[in-house]
Formats: sequence, structure tokens, C-alpha cells
Amino acid sequence: MNLRKLDDEHYPAFSTGQAAELLGVEQPFLRSLDSAGVVSPQRSSGGHRRYSRHQLGLAGRLRELLDEGHTLASARSILRLETELDEAHREIARLREQLNRATADPPDGPTEDGTG
Repeated sequence: MNLRKLDDEHYPAFSTGQAAELLGVEQPFLRSLDSAGVVSPQRSSGGHRRYSRHQLGLAGRLRELLDEGHTLASARSILRLETELDEAHREIARLREQLNRATADPPDGPTEDGTG
């Protein structure tokens, strides 16, 4: 058994029953998310749904939004926008790190005092 797969948040490790128990929801809720195309679990060789930790996070967030009174369509839009915002923040951090590295490197050629 390759235990490193369990570190992969996209590895489909959980059955519908396990996922429902972890999230505190009923199995039909998870199946409805699959039917709506919001969370699409992989299928085992026997055709059973298998959820990843990432998908459990999405399903949990959707449950929160639905509990707050959002429709599935609006919850889906909110989740998409939250994902885009997270990606934008990661890109900004990456670009800032590049800028910091570029400004920390000593310039090529002579320095201001004429040495180097």
C-alpha cells in the first residue's frame, strides 16, 4: 500500500458513507452535488463514488453556504469566486517573492561608488 497517496488532497480515498460521516451530512446530499455537477467524485472499479479530501472541503463549504440560505446556484458562484480569489492571492505572493529575490540580488557591473 502506498501511504503517500493519503497525503495527496486529490486522491479519492473516501466512500460516500465515509464522506457523509466526516461532513455530518446525509449520503443523498453528496449524491445530489454529484448529480448537479458541483462535486464530481471519481468512481471505483465497481462504480462507487470515491471522494478526495479536496472534494470533501468543497462539499463542506457548499453545505455551509446552503445552510446560510444561499441557493445551489449562488453557492456555486460564491465557491468559484472564493477559489479564484485564493488563486489570485497565491499568484500575488509568488510575484512578490520574485520581486523580493530580484531586488535582493546584487546588481551586475560596477556599484554606485565605482567599485565592483
